[in-house]
Amino acid sequence: MVYYLEQLSNGLAIGSIYALIALGYSLVYSILNLINFAHGYVIMVGAFVALQLLALGVHPALAVLLACCSGALIAMLVERIAYRPVRHANRVIPMISALGAGLVLSAAAQLIWGPEVRSFPQLIPRFPVEIGGINLSSQSLVILAISVVLVVASSWFLHRTRFGLAAQCVRQDMVAAQLMGIPVNTVIVAIYALGGFLGVAGSILFAMYFNAVFIQMGLLATTKAWAAAMLGGIGSFQGAFWGGILLGLAETLAVITVGSAYRDGVSMAIIVGVLLLRPAGLFGTTIKERS
Repeated sequence: MVYYLEQLSNGLAIGSIYALIALGYSLVYSILNLINFAHGYVIMVGAFVALQLLALGVHPALAVLLACCSGALIAMLVERIAYRPVRHANRVIPMISALGAGLVLSAAAQLIWGPEVRSFPQLIPRFPVEIGGINLSSQSLVILAISVVLVVASSWFLHRTRFGLAAQCVRQDMVAAQLMGIPVNTVIVAIYALGGFLGVAGSILFAMYFNAVFIQMGLLATTKAWAAAMLGGIGSFQGAFWGGILLGLAETLAVITVGSAYRDGVSMAIIVGVLLLRPAGLFGTTIKERS
């Protein structure tokens, strides 16, 4: 039992990382009902930026902050170049545009940093912490704490500030919000920026946890975060967080019961089972439209 509890702490840590990345998907989908397939590649570039700044001797805290800001900036550029011109087109067109933007980012990152897997510095010390007779990893505890703080701060920002209220109005009716004087384009750009900022924070924690940063982590992050968002309920801020946590726990349970080779298969099977019983996700809602 002690062993299982120790491993579950690791599941909470990796799940909170998935949650941070998944929030970027849910934020954009909640406003525009569009899937931001470029999100994973944006945060991959942000992780490489953090690695580059650390290699140049920048203080770790400043390097992480600048990398997160770079993720916000890249997300804003993707919105302006790849999304805004086709925002009101058929939904397939923005998806293709997003995939194109992601491929461009992937190619640019590979041209700059190369295809090799690079080791990421352990910015958070890893040592055992005994709590109630259970040895937990200090790194896992800090990662979980950082993720929870970022999620709570973002939730407060979106639900307790004037910008958050404006974003809720845009979410309910974009045309009516624009007629009421709300700068719709500014709100949408800020949502993309917030998603990019949180996503890069998650990708840096991901790189530290697995001690690696690589080009294909964009695709991996996209798969995991999208699965977490679907599990919790796409478009739901709360759902994205708990979906990420549940996905991390499911993967950890799979590893300690059937082996690491079946981690992805077992976790995805759980997601399929949940969606079959509740297609809108655990925290999603089904909206009936009049024909």
